[in-house]
Amino acid sequence: MASFPLIFIAETHGFIDDFGKEKEIIEKYAPEFVLSEYMQDIVLDSKLKYEQILIKKKISKMVSFNEVKELIKFCYNKNIKLIGIDIKNFGFNKQIQNKIKKQEEIRGKDEKELEKIMKKREENHIKIIKRYLKKTNKPIIVLLGAWHLRENSLIRKSFKEYNIISPLDEKGNILIEPPKKSYNIKYGEFECH
Repeated sequence: MASFPLIFIAETHGFIDDFGKEKEIIEKYAPEFVLSEYMQDIVLDSKLKYEQILIKKKISKMVSFNEVKELIKFCYNKNIKLIGIDIKNFGFNKQIQNKIKKQEEIRGKDEKELEKIMKKREENHIKIIKRYLKKTNKPIIVLLGAWHLRENSLIRKSFKEYNIISPLDEKGNILIEPPKKSYNIKYGEFECH
């Protein structure tokens, strides 16, 4: 495995246990910063900020504290700064939030709005990742939904040297949606330069 400045870990957002792999990689590289989509716009760069969120136990309307609790506690205990790289509630208006929560299909006007929001979110991810690349000589771990790491995504086009660690589908590609049938999901690693 090459020692690139960026290590993306593809998250499934719950259809497999993402944290186990994240913990393994974070322990291996001992980064100064872990950047996380699910932390949205929250920056935990001091002991006080960690302690406040551990008391408050609130992330947003789109992410429950339980979804990131293990990551927060782990980074706190390892003295790693945990940085959100997204927009609060992922930038979704209340109508889109409700449809996503109810797992309803998003169509028409909402679909066009969703496409704009996704592009804005990815541009925000890129801006923050670039900012933090200037702040450390250690590798940066970036926890990002697998969909954002798909072939030819804006994220992948914006950086030259990085690794992607991802669960794989049966054909060996990045797993970007729940598998249609049960199989033993394995992780793979892609070097991009």
